[in-house]
Amino acid sequence: MMKNYKYILKILMIGIFVLAQSCSEGFLNEYPTSAQAPEDIEKISDVEIVMNGVYDLMQNNNFLGQCYIGTNDMRSDDYQVPDFGRLEDEYRYDFDAVNARTGIWSQPYSIIRQANSVINMLEGIITDSDADEASKQDMIGQSLAIRAFCHFALCNWYGYPYSHDGGSSLGVPIVTSVALPDAKEKRSTVAQVYTQIIADLTEAIPLLKTDKKGGKINSWAAKTLLARVYLYMEDNGNAYDMAVDVIDNGPYKLMSRSEYVDSWADDFSSESIFSCINSSADNTGGESINNLSDPEGYGQFIASQKLIDLVNSDANDIRNEMLYIDQLSIPGDPTTYGRILKYPGKGNTKAVIVDHFEGSGASVASSTTSNVAIFRLSELYLIAAEAAVKGGGGNAQGYLNAIVERANPAATVATPDVTLDRVLEERRKELMGEGHRFFDLTRNKRDIVRVIAPRATQAGVPTARMNIPYDDYQVVFAIPRTELNINPLTQNPGYQQF
Repeated sequence: MMKNYKYILKILMIGIFVLAQSCSEGFLNEYPTSAQAPEDIEKISDVEIVMNGVYDLMQNNNFLGQCYIGTNDMRSDDYQVPDFGRLEDEYRYDFDAVNARTGIWSQPYSIIRQANSVINMLEGIITDSDADEASKQDMIGQSLAIRAFCHFALCNWYGYPYSHDGGSSLGVPIVTSVALPDAKEKRSTVAQVYTQIIADLTEAIPLLKTDKKGGKINSWAAKTLLARVYLYMEDNGNAYDMAVDVIDNGPYKLMSRSEYVDSWADDFSSESIFSCINSSADNTGGESINNLSDPEGYGQFIASQKLIDLVNSDANDIRNEMLYIDQLSIPGDPTTYGRILKYPGKGNTKAVIVDHFEGSGASVASSTTSNVAIFRLSELYLIAAEAAVKGGGGNAQGYLNAIVERANPAATVATPDVTLDRVLEERRKELMGEGHRFFDLTRNKRDIVRVIAPRATQAGVPTARMNIPYDDYQVVFAIPRTELNINPLTQNPGYQQF
């Protein structure tokens, strides 16, 4: 009985520690460096509980659960809102330091803080078996990779693209330790943040396990992120090499054409490298990107007419099946026209996303518990193609056509047509609704030009900005005023008056 009591007490102490780490008011209000984790954290299995808490924080709607994808796509030319609601400010570019979405600043730093705590705990544990040592190193690797991922997301939200000025403009504060409560880290440059990201991933990769586990970071997921990071900083040779490494040596394969539509209903497809897991116990419910994408849910995400027309331009492209069109409505109906079925939303069952609403048939079966793909193999083929087109060497045509021909076997891209514009077009079609389009435009110095069809909005919805230059001050977010009140950071240009 006493043994069981001590075990229960240990779990409660760990839970309190995890909760305390995730609820601090400011992102630097952390435990002092000299503070220890609860004394009863003495085994690898204890730290695994805290490690799971890191992934729980990542599921939050202020990060992977919604905003990681939603805030990016809603600012691009791919999405629009049909009425007032969630992410309306991002769609309209109506944001400043006062009304800034504070959660996308604080949540990644909460995750970083807990990842740093995991590393701190593990460094104090001496293992007594090879299995425990492997688990210890793997969790250190996961924590480093997650820390890199969060810094990357923050730098993309609050710092100008690396390609604009070689990373010389301000990025975000770098946090790599459990800091003192009164620490007030200053903003590092974008280049400095990228240097830290690459260092963390380079250290993490050999520590991580290579087995396929789509709900947690493994070595292949860290390499996928590193390939994306290299692409964003225009290190095309390394981007190409890292992408090809995962393509050639990882345990993943592209979904076939016949599998493509149905596979989005699976927990993990054959090309899922890392996904945000949403179970019935911990999903974000009505705030999930699944529910916001669903015509039977809140329905705040709707594809732009330009995106629909692009996909529809090839009638034999399998990705037409990913656009949900209510057959009972007319194109001017803003409530059901143009949903993207990668995020099946509201309902009680896993999505069968090929069940379109036709006549008296069943509507789309959907669920807020569907997983959200963060890294998948198709992106790596397109990273390799883009990097090769930009001078990174290799076979741009082959990697591009692997995606093009999967969608339509008759749609081969000839050598003269393998251009950056064609690769970006394919990225737009293949990765639609996955949070890439906004950054694909801005990092390649392309303006965001939006054409909002009359069907897109109901009466009374304020007008959005239609044309946003790639170097406009609003391509980065304002640092929230609530954060500046705690830590007097330098505000981004254009927002200083707030």
